[in-house]
This record gives sequence, C-alpha cells and structure tokens, in this order.
Amino acid sequence: MRSLTVVLCAVLLLVTFCAKKGTVKPPGGDQLLWSSEAPRPQWAYEEVYASEGMQPFVGMSHKYADEKSCRDDAERDSRLRATRFLETAARETFERLSAELGLTGEVFNPSNAARAYAEMVSQAVIQNAKVVKFYVEQRKSAASGEVYYLSFAKLQVPDQNVKESFSAYTNRKKDEWKMAQEQIDRVNDAFYKYWDSKKAEQELKEPQK
Repeated sequence: MRSLTVVLCAVLLLVTFCAKKGTVKPPGGDQLLWSSEAPRPQWAYEEVYASEGMQPFVGMSHKYADEKSCRDDAERDSRLRATRFLETAARETFERLSAELGLTGEVFNPSNAARAYAEMVSQAVIQNAKVVKFYVEQRKSAASGEVYYLSFAKLQVPDQNVKESFSAYTNRKKDEWKMAQEQIDRVNDAFYKYWDSKKAEQELKEPQK
C-alpha cells in the first residue's frame, strides 16, 4: 500500500504541473487599460491552493471584444480543466489497479472507464460547482491597437462530491466489470488516497501567511 501511495503522489505532481501550463502569463507587451481589481490577484496567474474541503481550478479566456463573453469563456475553461484533471486521476488509478487486481482488457479498459467517469462527473459535479471569483482585464494590443478583454475564473469543486461521484460510478459498474465488492472498495480507496495526497502536497507548497 505504501508503494501505491508513492506512485500516485508522483503521478499527481506531473498532472498538477501540466494542468497549470499555459495559464500563468498575461499577454506580453499589451497595454493594460483597466482591471476589475488592483493589484492583480495572486490566484489569477500564480499557483492556487486548496482550501478546506474544496479544490480550485482556474480557467483563462481567449481575447474577446466584450466582457461578458470573456467571463463566460473563462468559466467554461475552468470547468474543462476540472473535468480533464479528474479524468486523468481516474485513469491513473484504474491503470494501476487493473494490474494488481488481474483485470483483463476484454472486461475492463482503464481509458474507457476514466472517460466515462469524466462524462458523468462533468454533469453531476463540475457543472454544479461554483465559480467563486472572476478577474477581468481590458487591454490594448501592442501589435494591432485592438482593445480586448481577458478574464480568469476560479472554480471551487467540493472534495466530498468528487469522492461520492467516483464511488457511485464504480459501484454502478461493478457487474459490468465483473468485480467483487472488495475489489471495488480497493479501487475507491486508491482514488481517495490519490485525491488526499494532492491536498497534502499543496499544503506543503503553500507559503506561510
């Protein structure tokens, strides 16, 4: 069990790094005309940390001519990032456990199982999660002179809802996967440890206030 936890923690670090790529830098050289708050909030461009019982995901919009469109796009991006993250977490868990439990590809495919879980959780959990903060900038392009809006959205996904949705999914699939309840419990436990290790890692990285 200790070796499993170590592997899951390592995978988590890779996933967290990849999820943050491409979201941390503003357009270079473009003039800032207005922002919804000043100074720029730390969560918009820097590492965001989990709060009690919640996991944040920050979405970034494309450039838009109006503020509402860019806010909507940032919100969509935050929900998409949450869905992709949970799909990766589920796939890594399924791949690890399928070998340990002796499951064959004809019965259980980790990628398909993770994709199906992501589809379910996107409807059952992520679409109902709340965007708690927006940050909006109005900028002028240095290259074209075009004035545009850029937005960031901070989505909070409840830990408990994630865990409950995963258990509901695996228990519903038990007969299809031809897995005993003991095996399902092991899969669920591995996913919970994966999720909790992520929270612990963030606590270690969070700067002291």
